[in-house]
Amino acid sequence: MLAVAHPTGHPVHDHLDCPNRHLDLTVLPSTDISVRTIAFEGPLELHQQRGHHRHHRHLQSGHPNHEPTADPALVPLPHGPVIADPIPPTGPTHPEDLSRGATPAEPALAGDVFRYNLEGYAAGTVTGGGNIPESDPRYRKVTTATELVAALKDAKASGANPVRVIEILNDLNMGYNEVGTLLTSQASNPLRANLPAIKHPALIASGVTLLDIQDFNGLTIYSKNGATIRHAEFNIKNGTNLILRNLKFDELWEWDEGTRGAYDTNDWDFVTIGDGGGVTSGIWVDHCTFTKAYDGVLDIKKGASNITISWSAVAPAAAGPGSFVQQQFDALEANRTGNVMYNLLRTYFSQEQVVAIALPQKKGHLIGSNSLEGLTSYTVTLHHNLYTDLQDRMPRLRGGDVHAYNLFIDSSNARIVKVMRDDVVAANAPLATQLGSTYSFGITSNASISTEGGAVQVEDSVFWGVLTPFRNNQTDVNNPSYTGAIRGTNIQHILLATDTQYMPETSQQSTFLDRGLTWATWQGNSDDPSSTLGPSQAPQVPFVWHNGGGPAYLYSKDPVATLGALLTGPQGAGAGKIGLTTAEWLNVAN
Repeated sequence: MLAVAHPTGHPVHDHLDCPNRHLDLTVLPSTDISVRTIAFEGPLELHQQRGHHRHHRHLQSGHPNHEPTADPALVPLPHGPVIADPIPPTGPTHPEDLSRGATPAEPALAGDVFRYNLEGYAAGTVTGGGNIPESDPRYRKVTTATELVAALKDAKASGANPVRVIEILNDLNMGYNEVGTLLTSQASNPLRANLPAIKHPALIASGVTLLDIQDFNGLTIYSKNGATIRHAEFNIKNGTNLILRNLKFDELWEWDEGTRGAYDTNDWDFVTIGDGGGVTSGIWVDHCTFTKAYDGVLDIKKGASNITISWSAVAPAAAGPGSFVQQQFDALEANRTGNVMYNLLRTYFSQEQVVAIALPQKKGHLIGSNSLEGLTSYTVTLHHNLYTDLQDRMPRLRGGDVHAYNLFIDSSNARIVKVMRDDVVAANAPLATQLGSTYSFGITSNASISTEGGAVQVEDSVFWGVLTPFRNNQTDVNNPSYTGAIRGTNIQHILLATDTQYMPETSQQSTFLDRGLTWATWQGNSDDPSSTLGPSQAPQVPFVWHNGGGPAYLYSKDPVATLGALLTGPQGAGAGKIGLTTAEWLNVAN
């Protein structure tokens, strides 16, 4: 086999001392993708260099020769009374709106701005609010949730002179308990309380908001600086011609004890499109970043059509002392008696290992509301998106058409963490029994999924660390009603060289070293005889587009070999990455 360059195009320096299972790794500051947790049978020392900073982390594996080791069936729960979870407030207790957050700096102006023009199914139908001057009364700048709600009310298409552009100037902390009674008591309010948090102390205090964005026809919502929306879900429905650009969505996740890791209590998505009455069509989501949500990051429902999601990123939430994620685990650690599942896991895993396994986002894009709903009008384009440690649904389609190209799916860290998790489970039979029968705590390794008659075509993309890139059935492989069609052209698939169940040695075209591990690559089309992409769950069905003969729009693709450096680079995918002028942000073509 031939050794090839690292898939991001950046240099990597690493060393693996196999006899002692000791890894000494240096990652150069060449990519936004970072290694968070690797565990072997021995101490791990990770050195990560970013600029002039050097961090040291020491991880202890969950191997039986190391702490923690005990069988929870033989070890009592920690001493002390069970501490009840805090009772969520029923709403804000203060009149003033406390949602205004920090103001991020604007990035430097980007070159080659034409690269970010609108493409895909939304092209030709979406203009948003158009290119209007900031002095125009239809251009609204907002700094608080109250101002955002007022602008959305004034943006309804039924208005005499509706707002066309809403620029968010700063971060907005939009939890229902943060926005104040003067806002929550308003009549005809698009802002309402979402399902309350149960476990996360910060979300219990802030509350969670559902913001309806509806009844629009020509609206742009954007920021120039990559402002962050926290503690809220955007519910886009019953409208046409909307642009959502350059926003980050964060802090909408909590630990799940209630459904034992199945995450079936709260239905928090960062963005939902089409979930409500009326027709939703013509939506462009561009340069947005989504971190960790309780449910999905962006779901599309009720037959919504002509949608493009471009140059956007799913990225792991920030972890470490004082972070939103660590606040949750500090609360669990302080009350292990009251959190039975967490206590079971902590009997075998260190807290850092639990965090590492829990951190990858579970679900990306669900397209389709209900099983066998029978809708085929979905038309969605995904392009130039960066999915880091996303476990599933890129997308999952239930009927309709999806065209995807230039996706960079980097689940390499999640693959490494999954190895650690699986090794600990295999070494501890009581834990394996509990996780096999009672609790869900693992890492899924899927990517693009077509079900229920859907058609998904993926072109010129990278799937790194994903065991099953393509799937065609998630429900009943013996019932063709649940099977969809999926195909791929010029796809690079990268797995650990030891993942021979998913990538046989005969399909491993080349190898490279990264983080002290040998990775193998395969590249080609899904119908090649040596393909490792799938699908293999159910007998394949003929590929048929439902909305015309397939994508009829013009689109531009970048070479597969450049995607890693391009999408993780300084002007890559996600919010706050590029600087544009006001006109460039508002135009769909520059």
